[in-house]
Amino acid sequence: METQIKQSYIKEIQYQTQMMNHLQRWLRNSIIFSSISLVLVLFGPSLHFALSIIGIISMIISILACFVIGLGLKNGKDNIQKIIDYIK
Repeated sequence: METQIKQSYIKEIQYQTQMMNHLQRWLRNSIIFSSISLVLVLFGPSLHFALSIIGIISMIISILACFVIGLGLKNGKDNIQKIIDYIK
């Protein structure tokens, strides 16, 4: 394999790794948001009924976001591994 092509694959791996780190931050933030939503679901009705509904809706959205981001992380790791296997 030519060194120029190999260098471009290495740059692509570095770029995708950087994007994976961004996805991990988004996943962490989504998990934090779902935890805050759980607090609203549990303790919201004692303050106001609408807080419980807002908590349920935001929890559903954040859990779906966690699944989608997790799927993106899994596919990204698989893609990086395929590139690494290809250039070896």
